[in-house]
Amino acid sequence: MELLENSTSQKRTKTVNIKKEIGKYLKKWPWFLLSLALFYGGAKIYLKYTQSQYSSKTSLKLRESKGNGSAALSDLKNLGMGVSGDNELQGETTIIVSKPILESVAKNLNLGVSFFSLGKIIEVELYKDSPLTGKIIKVDQPDQFSSATYTIIPVGKNSYKLEGSSTQYRFGRPAQFPFGIVQIDAQPGVNLADPIKVVFRSMKNAVANLESRISVSLPENKGLLMDVTMVGPIPKKSEDILNELAKEYIIDGVNDKNQEAQNTQDFINERLEVITNDLSGIEGEKERFKQTNQITNLEAQGGMAVTKAEENTKIILTQKMQLDLVNSVLAASAGEQLLPSGMGLTSGAENNITEYNALLLTRNRVLKQATGENPAVIEMNKQISVIKNLLRKNLIESRENLQLQIAQANAQLNLAKGNISKFPTQEKMFRSIDRQQTLKEQLYLYLLQKREENAITLAVTAPKAKVINPAYTTGIVQPNINRIMNGALTAGFLLPLIFFILWNSLDTKVHTKEHILALMPSSASVIAEVPEKHEENEIVHPNDFSTFAESFRILSSNLKYLLKAKKTAQGDVILVTSSIKGEGKTTISINTALTLAGKNKVLIIGADIRNPQLHRFVKGKNIGLTDYLVSDQTVPDSYIINSRVNENLDVLFSGQIAPNPNDLLDMPKFADMITYLKTKYDYIVLDSAPVMLVSDTLQLVDKADVLIYVVRSEFTEKGMIDFAAGFQIENQIENMAFVLNSVKPENTKYGKKYGYGYYSYTHDEKPKWWKKFI
Repeated sequence: MELLENSTSQKRTKTVNIKKEIGKYLKKWPWFLLSLALFYGGAKIYLKYTQSQYSSKTSLKLRESKGNGSAALSDLKNLGMGVSGDNELQGETTIIVSKPILESVAKNLNLGVSFFSLGKIIEVELYKDSPLTGKIIKVDQPDQFSSATYTIIPVGKNSYKLEGSSTQYRFGRPAQFPFGIVQIDAQPGVNLADPIKVVFRSMKNAVANLESRISVSLPENKGLLMDVTMVGPIPKKSEDILNELAKEYIIDGVNDKNQEAQNTQDFINERLEVITNDLSGIEGEKERFKQTNQITNLEAQGGMAVTKAEENTKIILTQKMQLDLVNSVLAASAGEQLLPSGMGLTSGAENNITEYNALLLTRNRVLKQATGENPAVIEMNKQISVIKNLLRKNLIESRENLQLQIAQANAQLNLAKGNISKFPTQEKMFRSIDRQQTLKEQLYLYLLQKREENAITLAVTAPKAKVINPAYTTGIVQPNINRIMNGALTAGFLLPLIFFILWNSLDTKVHTKEHILALMPSSASVIAEVPEKHEENEIVHPNDFSTFAESFRILSSNLKYLLKAKKTAQGDVILVTSSIKGEGKTTISINTALTLAGKNKVLIIGADIRNPQLHRFVKGKNIGLTDYLVSDQTVPDSYIINSRVNENLDVLFSGQIAPNPNDLLDMPKFADMITYLKTKYDYIVLDSAPVMLVSDTLQLVDKADVLIYVVRSEFTEKGMIDFAAGFQIENQIENMAFVLNSVKPENTKYGKKYGYGYYSYTHDEKPKWWKKFI
């Protein structure tokens, strides 16, 4: 029994029944199916009318910067082509898509003019197969022009006009359009019949369009490779753009290199001219310096001056010695004595001295034997005097010659000393001039060499990059069919799922008994789930095997189980109430009474004095409880009638509406009436007023053996369950159970597959097909 299932645990733990949660959404499968169908169809339509975008790619290998290949040009580092390092490689990815290069590509491929075939839904761009070509000759206001779109309508074979204009133009001739002058040409042999859309773009707009569609990447661990990718609707056009881009990039690199080399050449020529003038001035200054200082070879002349100084010094010393000797001999010649010979005097003086000494010695020997008067002596004296005079004359001449030579030698020595003293200054000045000349000559020769090397660099043009893979198309990248279809199916599934999750999250109504059990203490129980009935005033009939009747049999069984603990010799009082009006309290009361009346004597009392409802199910005069309570009768038998539905069921209507229901129900007479009736009936069912609206029911709680609290599925707010829990605690109600009324089959424990009764199929009707979508 369900009662046992609810009461076995003292503490209820909140668990999630995954199967039931999933089943809750599976019951909405038609909505999921409809959403999936809509999104799937929408994706198919989108893919059908969306123009495919193709990815085209080209690969370039950049040259590594290692200077020039020739050893003669190895030191011209700035003139080399190529890249070195990751920073320069990253810079090249920006250069290849720079605006000047892209503008050259747009001009070369005439991307400023595009033609499109007109379709009912999409427009397809025409490229090589376009029957028309065009060009922009002049734009009236270039700064304000961005793009212009027109529809060309053919007029005959050689003319056309613009849609919305009556002016006709000739193919192949310049035409004045609103933004400027253009020329549209028709392909030879093509008969244009349908309108064609033409789009004119400024170069700035065309470059921006290329920038948005071209991407550059550097593959990892592949050296100096560069991949350039473009996405576009026409693979051939994308390939042409990429090939032209690679071409312009290489040309731009070569132009940069040539420009650099040309600038270098101009610089070298300018420097050569300046250095040539400087060198000519230095050479003239050197010439004038040599002429002024009478220099042919400074070092040789300096050496000669030193040599002359040394020679003159030696000459002076020698001549002075000779002069001293001559003076000595001349002084000695004043007397009659022998003169020294072999002293290096002149040969004449030496001969005279020899002859003089010989005569003097001969005379002196003669004087030893003769007197001075001897004729021989006299003759020899005469000869000695003559030789002596001749010697003295000769010595005087020698002395004069030596003095002259010494004076000349001193003059030469002074001249040499003067030259020697000037040589350091002259050498310093000369070396300064010579050094400047040497530096200028070296720089002149270096620049001449570099000019030749730069001429070779201009002649040998090495491109910055090499095209490894010419442009090719890799495949469709947009739309991504698999992604779109998967996304559409996912969205088709998630949209209703999210909707129902939000719907359930925002739903504050009670739907299942789990909602009640989750909000009540662990001792609370739901003793029955009564299915919804669309017919009004529906009551349980004898031999009724519908799920509706079976639910009340389960309620009755569970109710008897609750009353076992309080079973006495007298009848049991069952109090039926709810939170608010409209929850089916009276329906539950009458059908519970009818179910119990199968083998028992049962009385149902209309205790809802303010809003009596029993007369909807049992016909009779509205005379009953209130009439008895205000009467003088001691027993209510005269106010009790048979229900005429079941012989074992009697009814005590609520009677006339009284202004003071609380006072009436609080009367001792009411308590005595209940005590009396318990002796006559096995079960007494009290159909009371809602406890949330009025306080009438509070007077009946202590008189009831069990309290049935009615909750209506999809009507009662979950907050009212909290109120019911507080009501039980505040009034210390021990024997209280819930009945969930008007439950849809899918909200029951068994769902739509199963019924309460074994024979339920004999009475249940199959739901309409459209109700499956609700």
